[in-house]
Amino acid sequence: MLRALKILSIIVLAIIILLAGAVFAVTRLIDPNDFKPQISTAAREQANLDLQIPGNLSWTFWPYLGIEVGRTEVRIAGEEPLFAAFDQVRTSIAVMPLLRGAVELSGLYLDGVELNLEETAEGANWDRIAPASETATTPEEPAAESAPLDLPVSIPQITISNGRVRYLNSTDGTDIRVEQLNIDAQDVSLDKPFPLEASLRYQDQADMRVDLALATTLAMNLDSNTFELNALVVDTTLAGLTTLPVQVHARLNMEAALNDDRISISDLLVEAASTRTSGNIELTQISTKPIFRGALSVAPFDANAALMAIGEAAIETSDPAALKKVAMEMTFSGPENSILLEPLKITLDNSTISGVAGMTDIDSGHIRFDLTLDQLAADGYLPPTVEGESAEEEVLATTETLLPPLSSEPLLPLEDLRALKLDGVFSAGTIQVEGIEMRDLRVLVRADNGLLEMIEANTQLMAGSLKAEAALDARSDNPLITFAADTNSVQIQPIMQMALEDDLFTGILDMNMTFSAKGNTEQALADSSNGALNLTLSQGTIRGMNLNNALGAGINDMLGQYQVITQFLPDVDQGRLPPALKEDTEVVQLKAKVRIEDLIAQIDDLQAELDRGTLSGKGFLNLRSQAFDMRMAMKVPELSTNKYIADRSWPMRCKGNLAGDVSKWCGADSKAFREIGKDITTQLAKDKLMDRFGIEGEGDSAEAVIKDAAKQKAKDELKKKAEEGLKKLFQ
Repeated sequence: MLRALKILSIIVLAIIILLAGAVFAVTRLIDPNDFKPQISTAAREQANLDLQIPGNLSWTFWPYLGIEVGRTEVRIAGEEPLFAAFDQVRTSIAVMPLLRGAVELSGLYLDGVELNLEETAEGANWDRIAPASETATTPEEPAAESAPLDLPVSIPQITISNGRVRYLNSTDGTDIRVEQLNIDAQDVSLDKPFPLEASLRYQDQADMRVDLALATTLAMNLDSNTFELNALVVDTTLAGLTTLPVQVHARLNMEAALNDDRISISDLLVEAASTRTSGNIELTQISTKPIFRGALSVAPFDANAALMAIGEAAIETSDPAALKKVAMEMTFSGPENSILLEPLKITLDNSTISGVAGMTDIDSGHIRFDLTLDQLAADGYLPPTVEGESAEEEVLATTETLLPPLSSEPLLPLEDLRALKLDGVFSAGTIQVEGIEMRDLRVLVRADNGLLEMIEANTQLMAGSLKAEAALDARSDNPLITFAADTNSVQIQPIMQMALEDDLFTGILDMNMTFSAKGNTEQALADSSNGALNLTLSQGTIRGMNLNNALGAGINDMLGQYQVITQFLPDVDQGRLPPALKEDTEVVQLKAKVRIEDLIAQIDDLQAELDRGTLSGKGFLNLRSQAFDMRMAMKVPELSTNKYIADRSWPMRCKGNLAGDVSKWCGADSKAFREIGKDITTQLAKDKLMDRFGIEGEGDSAEAVIKDAAKQKAKDELKKKAEEGLKKLFQ
C-alpha cells in the first residue's frame, strides 16, 4: 500500500512538473503579440469593431498565470472617432489552486478606460456593434440548456482607475462627461459581503458639476438578483446649480431586489447646506407602476443660513426672528403610479401647514394638494421699511410720463400651462398682513389642458366677507384672463393704507366687480382690459381733505367780485366764509358705477351723501399711473336757506395722483363759480325790478321783467328807468 501511494505521488508530481513545464514553455516560448492580427480579425467579424493594440501583450507564470494588455483602442468599423479604449488591463490566476480545480484570481486591474457614446438622428453608435454578417438559412435547433457555472470565484482586488465616459446626443444637445472614474473592491466574493469604494466627476452641457465619493459594503446574490449596500457613505460636491458649491453628506443602507422589482433605503441621513434630513423609503413595482412607501423628516433649520450656505443672499425681513425655524415631516403613501405625501407637515416659525400633497398619476403629472395653514402673521416676513424716500419722489415715480412702456414680449409659458394638471385646496385659519386680517380662507384651484381656474376663493375679511373666482384660458395662443369678486361690509382702511401707503380712506365697502383681458403681452392685456365695478361706501372718511372748505374757498373767491351775495350767506366775516376746523370729509354713503377700459377706470356715475351736502359727478382713474380727474357738483343746502343759494350745485374738480398730496386734490372750478355769481346777481336784479314795479311775471331775466312791465305802463319810460336801475346794480 505504501509503495502504491509512493508511486502515485511520483506520478502526480511528474504530471505537475510536466504541466508546469508546459505552462513555462508556453509563457516563455510563445509571444502573445503574434496573435494581435487574429484578435483584430475576430473583433471585426464578431462585433463589427476595428480593434488595435498598439501596446504590448505579455505573460506572467509564477506564482500566478496571468496576462497584461497595454494600450488598446476600439472603433466602429469604417469610422474614425474612438469608441472605446483602455491604457492597461491585467489579471492572473494562482497556479497551484488551479491544479486542484480551484480558481483563485490575484486581481483585476483596468486603467485608463475610455468610452464614447453618441446618438444622432440616425441612431446610436453602439447599435452598430454586431457580427459583420449574420446568415440563418435554416432554423437553428434550440441549444441545450447548460448548467450554470458554479466556480468558487474569489478575487482579492478589482481596481478600475482613471475611467472616462462621454455621452453626446446631437438631437437634444445633451453632453455628459464622467471623468476620474475610480472603483476599488477588496476580497470580492459572490457569497459574502466585501468593501467597495468609488469616485467620479460628472459634468454636463449646463455646466453642472458633481464630485462624488462613496464607500460601502456590497453583498450580492446573483441567483435572486439581490444587491445590498450597507453602511453606504456618500460625499458629494454639487456645483453649477447654486452660486456656491454645495457639500452633501449622506449615510444609508440600500437593498435592490431586482427580481422583486423593489428598492429600499433605510436609516437615511442627509446633511447639506445647514439642513438635516432623515428617514426611510421603499419603492416597489419599479418597472411598471411604482409604489412609494416611507417617511422623511427635515429637522428645523434656519432658512437664511441655508441660503447663505449655497451663496444666495439672505431674505431681509422686518422681523429678525423670521425664517429661523423651518421644518418638514412627510409620509409617502398612495396607490401605484403615484407619489403622495400624506400626511405632510411644514413648520414655518410659529405657523404650521398640514395636509396632503403629491402626484396622483406620475405618467400624466397630475398634481393634487389639500393643505391647511393654521395661522400666519405675514408682516414679520415683509421687507424692512426703507427710510428716506420723499413723498415727492414717490409721486414722480408714479406719473404716467415716467412709466416704462408696456412690453410686447410673451408673458406666459403657454406650453407648460397646457401640460399642467392640478387639483388643489388651500385653507387658512388666520392670515394677517399690514393690518389686514383674513379668516376662514378657502381657495379651490384646478388646471387641465390649458384651462386654469380659481373656482372659488372665500374669506372673512376686515369684519366683512370676500368671494372671488378667476380663470386663465391658455388653450389658444391668445389667452383669456377673467376675474370676478364680491365684497360685503369690508372695512377698507387697512386695505387702502397698504395700497397707497397712506391712511387716506376709511369706510365700509360693498362691491361687485368683473374684469377680463386677452393676450400674452403686457401691451395686449392693457389694450384688451375690460371690466365693470359697482360699489357702495358707507360711514366713510376722506382724510386730509375737507370738501366743504374747498367749496368755501371757491365761494370766497366769487364773493370778491360779487359782494352783494354776502347778504344771503350766514357767518360771513369781512366778506368771507370762515374755514371749518375739521380737515377731513365725512361720507355718509357713496355709490359709484365704473367701467374699466384699457386700464382706465371710467367713473360714469358717482353719487355721495356727505355730512354736509351731497356730491355727484364723473371722471376717470388711470389704474397704471394712478392719475385721476373728477368733475363733480356739490350741493350744500345748509350753506344758506336763501332761495338764491340753497339749491345751487357748485362745480368742483378733483385732479391729481393717488400718491400725491391729498390736500391739493380738490378745489372749486373758479370760472364756473364766477358764472354762478353772475347768475345770482342777475336773478337778484330781476327780483328787485319786479318788486319795484309791482310786477308778477314768469320771466327768467331782467330783460323779461322789462318786457312785462312795458305792457302795464308806459313802455319807453319804464325801459329807461329799468336800464338805469340795472346799471346801478352792476356798477
